[in-house]
Amino acid sequence: MSDRKNLKFPFHWWPRQWRRRPGTDTASVSDPAATTPTPIAASDPGNDADVLTTPSTIALFEYLTGFRCESDKELFPGEGDVLRKIEAILESGESLAAWLPRPPNMLPRLLACLHGTDPSLREAADLIRVDGTMVVEVVRLANSAGMRHGDPVRGLDQAVMRLGIEGLLRVVGASLARPLFDAGRAPLLARAAPMLWRLSEEKSLLCYQQAPLEEVDQFDAYLAGLTHNIGWIGAFRAMGRQPSLRAPYSAEFAERLARLAELLFGASAEQWQLNAALGQLGRALRAAPLAETDLPLAKVLWRADCETRHKAFAT
Repeated sequence: MSDRKNLKFPFHWWPRQWRRRPGTDTASVSDPAATTPTPIAASDPGNDADVLTTPSTIALFEYLTGFRCESDKELFPGEGDVLRKIEAILESGESLAAWLPRPPNMLPRLLACLHGTDPSLREAADLIRVDGTMVVEVVRLANSAGMRHGDPVRGLDQAVMRLGIEGLLRVVGASLARPLFDAGRAPLLARAAPMLWRLSEEKSLLCYQQAPLEEVDQFDAYLAGLTHNIGWIGAFRAMGRQPSLRAPYSAEFAERLARLAELLFGASAEQWQLNAALGQLGRALRAAPLAETDLPLAKVLWRADCETRHKAFAT
């Protein structure tokens, strides 16, 4: 029961592969023709047909805000103040608690319990039992169409046994990340936060699927995909605290904000100390953007991010 020798997809609906759809190399949701895409080789060198292109950070910003960016080279009023504020926070090394909510304290213990060399379902159930919300989520998932076989489960112990280690890992990951994407009282996040969560869910599935290609632990990749967009939450909160900032926004602001959002994710990954892999990724992002980082986990995350954004922009 506790030996995880062969990792398998815990649910039948997990995607096997997403292909880039023709004509989706868009730099802007508003202007699909305004780009010259840079081709990216697939993780599988033998598959020449599976080629990605780098999605524009401007396109992502427009997708999240619903406003088209102006191509002016100079920053608009208020934009520089937002960028400087985020840069100052990152340089100070202070806690990001005011910008990014911290996951519950019990989650690192639960992750360690499920992800160790000898994961224990019984110990996991004992930890889950103290969180009523997570208990409901575990039982709900165990009774879902994809997992249900036989009579419905009535309690946590039955649900844990039905889900197994991999199923519980998914519940833990979602329980960790979903509250972090709560818009709260930030008006700018009212539109962006639900979209960021949907992108994160899809990205995490791709990360899980593609992790073996780079010999990366599948749950490390899954967790990275779930939390990667959290930096945008901090970025949009910083925007909301600048009264002089108004739409439309400049393209330069969108590009620089995207890099700072990536750094906010990296800093939070280090501060949260969820596991060693995410902490290492956070430190690497201080030196180089995700696309230029050589860590195997970074490669998996970057590729999944590209595929997820292409799919979102195409639809």
